[in-house]
Amino acid sequence: MQKGYSIFALVLFLLFFTAESFGQKVFFNEHPTIWKNADILIWSVDKDPAIDPKEFCLSLKRNNSGIGEPKCRLQGEWVRDSVAIRYANWLNANLDPVLKPEYLRARHPAMQAKFQALEDKIVLFVATNGNLVNVAIFDETASEPKAAGSILLSPDKISMGDAIANTFFGGTAKRRLSKDERKKMQTEPDEYFQETPVFKAWAGLGMGYSQAQVPLTPDNWYSSHVNSQVRNYRITKDSVSLWNFLDDSDPYLTFYIGGTWYDFIGIELIYHYAKHHMKTDPKDTVYQELDHWDFSQHEIGLNAIFSRNYKPASWVNITPFMFVGFQYSFFVEDIELKDNVKTPSKAYQARIKFEEAYKGALLGFGSHFIFLKHYGLGLRTGISSRGRNMYVDPSPDAAAEASVIGGSTIDWFIGAGLEYHITVF
Repeated sequence: MQKGYSIFALVLFLLFFTAESFGQKVFFNEHPTIWKNADILIWSVDKDPAIDPKEFCLSLKRNNSGIGEPKCRLQGEWVRDSVAIRYANWLNANLDPVLKPEYLRARHPAMQAKFQALEDKIVLFVATNGNLVNVAIFDETASEPKAAGSILLSPDKISMGDAIANTFFGGTAKRRLSKDERKKMQTEPDEYFQETPVFKAWAGLGMGYSQAQVPLTPDNWYSSHVNSQVRNYRITKDSVSLWNFLDDSDPYLTFYIGGTWYDFIGIELIYHYAKHHMKTDPKDTVYQELDHWDFSQHEIGLNAIFSRNYKPASWVNITPFMFVGFQYSFFVEDIELKDNVKTPSKAYQARIKFEEAYKGALLGFGSHFIFLKHYGLGLRTGISSRGRNMYVDPSPDAAAEASVIGGSTIDWFIGAGLEYHITVF
């Protein structure tokens, strides 16, 4: 048994030693474009470079099945160029984890011109520095490294090539551009300074939660709503708010579509659905005949959107917004008696009835988080209201009403949705 433990410990030690021997450290990585069937130019000031071009191409194919048939060769032209040699030696001496890429930029105009002339070729800089091999990757888009790191030096060039390929060339390979496509890309404005699209649109599907109590407001403002119970199918202490009859805290589903002009002003059509239980008094024996009593809430609204767009990175847009709008709410009754009840009570027949529609306002704010130009996450919160239509002609012969059902109903909501965004024009 002790011998078995010794062998197991030896194997773990060898694995750890091997991992440490060929361990690598990435200083920074801005994920340069990996071209399919790429041309890899290996640039080194060493007489015997740490990797072999042919073996490195095989390493690329082993570690990235989508890279196609890469071509790898030594960048001999730069090895014989005095400007390139000076920059290579300086770069090898100054590569350090604490330095930002811009600090390593080539300053000489002739060296900058060499990088700009690369087209879609990739320059792989490898140079020994003590017991380490410094690695840096350049392309035509900048005069500074797009990625850099170091790997422990090993005499095994195949393993060195595998380590570099696995660390820096594991992304998705893209089709190489034609000359016309490359020319067009060079003349396009920077993504941060492109013209603002005229109209952007989105559609979203999500869910949320609403409640009568607005956060950071006193509890006693809502105690009559929260604690209210309906007796005899129609009696409550206060009938001004619908939340005195219905559960005031429930999840809801939502669907919405909208758009903005010039990333500033827009409109949005929304639909909400929620299901509310009636707040029946369990001590009231009249409800013994009742199986369930619910109301489905359907809301259709239109919002005016005021937004601003931010682009912290090339792959994400953040668009905070505020909205103000109006809505119409429809409550559809779902009530059933128990199977053994043949004739309902008089109270059941004379139960409370809601208006056909309630109208109200919406006010709130939120933000779209848009990833890869199309896929979004929308977050929002706000306050919504709904009330009874009071615009009726007064009559001197009309009898005074005991109460106004749903005269003023207010709630707070918060929601999130998955969205799809497009630029229409």
